[in-house]
This record gives sequence, structure tokens and C-alpha cells, in this order.
Amino acid sequence: MMVMTTRHANKTEAMAMSMSMAIPTLPNEVIAEILSRLPVKSLGQFRCVSKPWLSLLSDPHFIKMHLKQKLSHKLFMYFMFWLKIQSLDYEALVSGDDDEKSAVKNLQLPVAMGSLRGVRILGSCNGLLCLGIGDNGIIMWNPCIGEYKRLQEPSGLGSYGFGYDCCNDDYKLVKVIPRNGSDEISVDVFSLKTNSWRSVCYGGHSFDLLDDRGTLLNGSVYWQAKREDTKETKFIIVSFDLVKEKFRELPKPDSKFAEGPLLGVLGESLCACRSLFGKDVEVWTMTEEGAKVSWIKFATVSLEMEPEYIREYSVPLCFAKNGEAIMLKGGLQLDAYNLKENNYRRIYISPIGHCEFDGTVYVESLVSPNAYDGAHSQSPRIGENAQEKVEE
Repeated sequence: MMVMTTRHANKTEAMAMSMSMAIPTLPNEVIAEILSRLPVKSLGQFRCVSKPWLSLLSDPHFIKMHLKQKLSHKLFMYFMFWLKIQSLDYEALVSGDDDEKSAVKNLQLPVAMGSLRGVRILGSCNGLLCLGIGDNGIIMWNPCIGEYKRLQEPSGLGSYGFGYDCCNDDYKLVKVIPRNGSDEISVDVFSLKTNSWRSVCYGGHSFDLLDDRGTLLNGSVYWQAKREDTKETKFIIVSFDLVKEKFRELPKPDSKFAEGPLLGVLGESLCACRSLFGKDVEVWTMTEEGAKVSWIKFATVSLEMEPEYIREYSVPLCFAKNGEAIMLKGGLQLDAYNLKENNYRRIYISPIGHCEFDGTVYVESLVSPNAYDGAHSQSPRIGENAQEKVEE
């Protein structure tokens, strides 16, 4: 009996050795390249395959490689006021691969609140959402991997901008607070890398930002703004460079923009929108050559049949892969605009009557808000759920 067992064990070992010789071992670079093309949910399952894979999937270089692959597939993350948080795969709706039910996913905040009344989107960058949660401060949250970081903020009402500083490999949140009754403004910047706030000196002309949150593009945040001169109120566009931490004043597209335009992004260009003659929406794109800024009228979208609140609040979000421009209209619907044929089609509308939603473009990524301090135990791993109780 002992002999039989020994022979069986030897046979099993020989088979295993034969299989290992038959299956070629791929170079680590090839494995990383293959895995970088997979969705985050699949990578969450692969963390359990082996310690080397766990190490690879947690490596900052791999996380950046994966992010680069996913930047071309964006989602629309939105908060339906007071009711729910959802993500929408607009690419699936544009291409017709999925119906609306399949394209929409419900999400849950990592902190428990009685309602979403006090939640505000402050920014979105590389899979991180920056959210204001009422009187309980701010969280940086990656809903795809379930990790988040809480931070307190300087007191006072202000406008926000959130983005990535590529030179210092840092995510920054800027808060601009006007100093009522004076010519100064307060500028505070939170660095995720140092986990701290610091004040930034601003010595230029005072201005009031008209947007609660800025529009992020290529390492700078843009806001509508106005400045009170001695003779008139001047409407301008203001940008903040997240690397240099400097403000810059930009001109409006033309004098017909009596007030600050609605800002958005298409491709690699900043866009400014305005309602024209109560029936059309003009979309202008900004180009830069050195220090010179110029604007070109990119498109005119006919919205004569739409209600006024739709025309007045139409903002381009991004291009879909098929070249159509995705536009958020009136805080109630998403449309895909065909530039060649000069027409549009509705791809999503608020399912609850006139319940508006506040949304932003979002990408699924492995970027952790706790990467710089190694505190990955604050919240669950990919695919799990947990909530921290927050008093309202």
C-alpha cells in the first residue's frame, strides 16, 4: 500500500512538472501589459492569485500604466439631488451596446448620511472624486476600489478646484475664499502627498469666482469670474496652474458674452458656451500659442424646441469614442451631438421628472487616496462596502 501511494505521488509530481514545462512563463512586462488593459473589478479578483500579482497590482508604476489605458473610457458620475448616486456608461448608450438599465450603476457613499442634501462634487481627476459632505468636511474617494480619505478644510465659503500636479506626482485641492470688504482673496491648497493645507500668496487684482467648482484641463483649473472696477463690472475667466500654483486671467470669447460663459471640456480644449437669441447654443474652444489666447467658434447647436432652462445651462463634457460631443443640458439630460450632421440625440434623461442631477466625468482607476501614507486599511478592498457614520 505504501509503495502504491509513493508511486502515485511520484506520478502526480511528474505530471505537474510536465505541465509547468509545457506552459511558457511570460515576462513580467508582458503580464503587466495584459493586466493593465483589464477592468478594475477583474484586477480586484486577481489580487488573490499570488503574492507577486498582489505586489504588481499595488505597484505605483502599474497603477499609472492602468490609468493610461482607462483614460479613454470615461463614465458620467452624478448625484441625483437628495436621492442617490449613480454612474452612467455613456459610451455604451452612444454605441447601443447596452440599454439604459445596464449602463447605470447605483453607488453608495463610504460615509453614512441621512440624505445627500449636503453632498457636493468639488472635482474629479484620475478616478478620484473630491466631495464636500456638508458640515463634516471633505472626502477624496475612489468609488471603484472603495478607498477614501477624510480631510478638514479651512473655514469660509469658497470655490474649489481639484486636479493632478504631474511634476510633483501630487493631487491638489484648491479653495478660493473672497475677502469681503477688501481687495484680497484667500487661497488655500491641500496636498494629498503631504496631507496638509497651506496658504498661497496671491498679489493680483481681486475677483469673485462665479463657479462653485472649477473645470479641470491639462493641470489647470478654470472658473468664470467677475471683477469690480471703478466704472464697471468686468467678466473674465480665471485659471489656476496646479504645478506653479499661480493664477492667470483669460479673456472671454467675445464682447457678446455679457456675463461669464459656462465652461466645459471637449478633447484637449477648454470650451465656453452661451445661449444665442433664445434658440441656439454657441460652443467656443480656446487655443493657446505661448502666452497668446484665442477663441474659435466650434459649433452652433440648435435648441429652438428646448425649454429656456435647457438652452441656458448646456455644457459640453467630452467627446465619445465615435466623435459625438456629450453635453449635459439643464442638469436634467445628456445628449450626444453629431458635429458633421449638426444634430443631436438624447441618450439619458432624469428618470424622476424634473429632479436635477449634478455630475462630472469620471474614469475607473486603481488610484488610492491613501497611496502616499500607506493607510489602505481605512476602507475595504475592491468590491466590498463599508460606511463610517457621520452626524448630520
